Amino acid sequence: MRRLLYIVLFLCAAGAARKAEAQYYTWGSDPAGLKWSTIRTPDVRMIYPDTVAGVARRTLFFIRTVQPDISYGFRHGPMRIPFVMHPENFQSNGLVMYLPKRVEFLTSPAIDGYSMPWYKQLVAHEYRHAVQYNNLNRGVIRALSYVLGQQGSTIGLLCMPIWAMEGDAVMSETAMSSFGRGMQPSFSIGYRAIGRVGRDRGDTRDRRNIDKWFCGSYRDYIPDHYELGYQICSYAYARFGENVWDKVAWYGSRNPYVLATTRVALEKYYDTNVSKLFRETFDELERHWNSLPEVRDSAAPLTPMPADNYTTYQWPLPLDDTTVLALKTDYDRSSRFVRLDTRTGAEEVVCHTGAVSTRPAMAGGRVWWTEYRRSKLFEQRVNSQLCYMDLDDGVPRTFAGRRNALYPTPAPGALAWVEYNPDGRYTVVEERDGGVKRFGTPDHAEIHGLAWDDATQAYYVIVTDDSGMWLGRIGDSGLHPVTEGAYITLSNLRAGGGRLYYGSIASGKDEVHCYDLAARREYRITTSAYGSFAPAPWPGAEGGRVLLTAYDRRGYRVAVQPAADSGLIPVAPARLPLNTLNPERRRWEVVNLDTVRFTEADSLRQCGTFRAKRYRKVPNLVNVHSWMPVAFNPFDAVDEHNIDLNLGVTLLSQNLLSNTEAYASYGWNRNEGSLFNLGVRYFGLGVHLDLDASYGGNQLFYSLVSYDPESGDPVYQKRPSPDKYYSVGFSATLPLYFQRGYHTRTLSVSSGWNYSNGMVANLDKIEWNSGSISNIQRIGFRRGLHKLSFGLGYSDQVRMAHRDFAPRWGYTLSTSYTFNPANTHFSDLISFFGQAYLPGFAAHNSLKVAATYQTSVGGYKFPAGYAPLSYKSTRLIPRGFTSADIVSNNYTAASLDYQLPVWYPEGGIGSVIYFKRIRLNVGGDYAQFRRPAGKGMDWRRIWSVGGDIVFDINAFRQPASATSTFKLSVYHPSSGGVWWAAAVGLPF
Repeated sequence: MRRLLYIVLFLCAAGAARKAEAQYYTWGSDPAGLKWSTIRTPDVRMIYPDTVAGVARRTLFFIRTVQPDISYGFRHGPMRIPFVMHPENFQSNGLVMYLPKRVEFLTSPAIDGYSMPWYKQLVAHEYRHAVQYNNLNRGVIRALSYVLGQQGSTIGLLCMPIWAMEGDAVMSETAMSSFGRGMQPSFSIGYRAIGRVGRDRGDTRDRRNIDKWFCGSYRDYIPDHYELGYQICSYAYARFGENVWDKVAWYGSRNPYVLATTRVALEKYYDTNVSKLFRETFDELERHWNSLPEVRDSAAPLTPMPADNYTTYQWPLPLDDTTVLALKTDYDRSSRFVRLDTRTGAEEVVCHTGAVSTRPAMAGGRVWWTEYRRSKLFEQRVNSQLCYMDLDDGVPRTFAGRRNALYPTPAPGALAWVEYNPDGRYTVVEERDGGVKRFGTPDHAEIHGLAWDDATQAYYVIVTDDSGMWLGRIGDSGLHPVTEGAYITLSNLRAGGGRLYYGSIASGKDEVHCYDLAARREYRITTSAYGSFAPAPWPGAEGGRVLLTAYDRRGYRVAVQPAADSGLIPVAPARLPLNTLNPERRRWEVVNLDTVRFTEADSLRQCGTFRAKRYRKVPNLVNVHSWMPVAFNPFDAVDEHNIDLNLGVTLLSQNLLSNTEAYASYGWNRNEGSLFNLGVRYFGLGVHLDLDASYGGNQLFYSLVSYDPESGDPVYQKRPSPDKYYSVGFSATLPLYFQRGYHTRTLSVSSGWNYSNGMVANLDKIEWNSGSISNIQRIGFRRGLHKLSFGLGYSDQVRMAHRDFAPRWGYTLSTSYTFNPANTHFSDLISFFGQAYLPGFAAHNSLKVAATYQTSVGGYKFPAGYAPLSYKSTRLIPRGFTSADIVSNNYTAASLDYQLPVWYPEGGIGSVIYFKRIRLNVGGDYAQFRRPAGKGMDWRRIWSVGGDIVFDINAFRQPASATSTFKLSVYHPSSGGVWWAAAVGLPF
């Protein structure tokens, strides 16, 4: 009963919020120059740019191959769904989404993939989500989809936990490979190192609240919902002998009104629940891991690790006999290169970086690496940019023109790298003495590493293809195998002294291996408790040493391992790694994609059966996917956090290329009657184009007020009977995105025009007498109001760390100019705005200061100097006031906010709400402006002081990526009583 009371109180607080703030996920559009084609089959529809026609055909072949098995364990197969391919984004990903319904594939292979080719991984994982969605879109949920469109179908996603959906998809990916994602040692390394998953300070499993393991933490490292979901799903399948999520989806889709459908279904059909499954899963895993022989790290650590700040050192490189360079990230700071003194443990920051895509390499005092960089205009063009830094000055720089680069590798007198082309081909590029030499690689082969060996004077690569992963040598005649393909994951290739150094899972754990090129033998160098990674040869003493990173529960530390021949462990060739870390589990009876080959004959046969057609952009701009039985403006809900509902209906549209959004609504309310609204947004050219139109409601009047010279009472202009209001507007915004390592800078140029049939006081007919308007009742109105505006904005922010809720440093500057080109009596509005983020007095404290100035310029002015017809900018109005309380005459305002975390409770109402962090903000606002007062003008000054308490929360065991906020605000304005507000911030 008490739990139910808590739930009701929380929902009431959320429902009483005066506004609901939400951040809606926007996928973003591809470059405008791409030409698109489509292939239709009975089950799917492929939509792809012509540059990846071959990749699309290959992916379609894999989709059709797995189609009979992809629904294994579910009673319904995959839904008919379009696949949209995005070839120019290096941040590899895939996702299935509604609104509109589609599968999104980022076709650039993952940098840190395992021994299964990327397109097979995508198909086995993402197509499984299409099965889940189809099984959830049944019963009552299907009925809701008839009422609300695809928006109704999304309600079904609440009937199966996100961690279960992802865990089930990882199971599919794992079952359809020889040694797949779920079986990789790195996939369980976090849980193995923690060792006491879900336990309290005693030795018993914590039965009070296990939500931390589902929702994440700002204090400790918690493996993500993919890892958690796989472990629970695979255990449940082994225990019950079937896919439990089939019945969970069946029950939930038919009974969505039941609170906690997952819990009810699990208890109804399996006499269990999520908490029991969680505890039983990790009880079994711990029994298995504890049964293995205890192993200690053979590598000696070189760096201490803080106990309360999960830290990652990556890709260490030797600078001299006692100094090491490494990339470091922790929960308090974003990634940066640090110089480590191995004798004292002292550490010095060299420079901060952006999001590093591939490992650094060094020669001659210069460090090379690559970073993900978004293009200036298009969100779905994310490059891998070649960068470098001279250790003498520690300044990161960009190597211009090298935007598709991976694995930079210095060689004597040369620099090489791997270049990825959006059509799926890899090329090894060598630049020497101003000349460029290119080495091609086979079709359908992925390159996952590059190294130069000084002894053999050759480049070596890690290759992934249908045979698994293998080492190859680059020669003038192309790529030559060094080892045979095997379904054993290899990573982080380096070379030196006639040896190749890399990570391998052949022994069942991630260990450092080497390959002797002269002896043609593979050896294991390390023995690890949990795993060793990223080896780099460190010449020196007899036999040399190898720098590496070793894992424990506090993160990845830098360590060193002797590499003398006497300590090397021979490794026999094998097709599969040892499976020591995974308990024996039943496998699904499905196709193994590792055995599937896409041949030229398959391509020709497919082209004859399913012909490609041109996908025309213009006819496909409109795609109505949902409707709602209320009228509202979804653009205002996203941009202005303003949800204004009326009785009526709203149609929602978004095209499959994600470059056009639109809505149309009809609404009614008692005060305004019928209201029609239309909004369209187009992003396909880089320039954002917005069109809005409305009709209905009460016509707006811009009227005057004067004062009786004897009594001083106000006299208002007489208004005629109002007509129906209508308006139409068009705007264009050019957002330029400049991502440069640690800093992200944006420049935005905008212009807009709007026309409405508002009635404007006819100031040409004013007659003055004794300082007042003598004919105010007779001057009348002019129909029509034009508004033309121009804006310019610039911002610069640094990257945030895991515990940050605001940038440590950042600022925003903007200015705008608005005028009426058709009415010279209207005053122009000019405004300036500035905001800065500054570090607080302690870690993760944030000081935000902002200021604005706006004023009316020109136009008709009363003798006292007041401009009766003017626009307003609503930036920085003191909390507790509205735009109706201010006048745009010399309006000056400032605000100050200091925010800090006060508590990390990491608890709450089990499975209902999890409080991850509580923050406190103390703020104050001040504004002053000139306003009319009687026959003159005076200054008015307003202010407010107060604070906000912000809860970072996860509802219903949503994962860390779905953390929401609930904010309660209480401010005391200079006039009126206490002002309060509540707001909900959603992570989509």
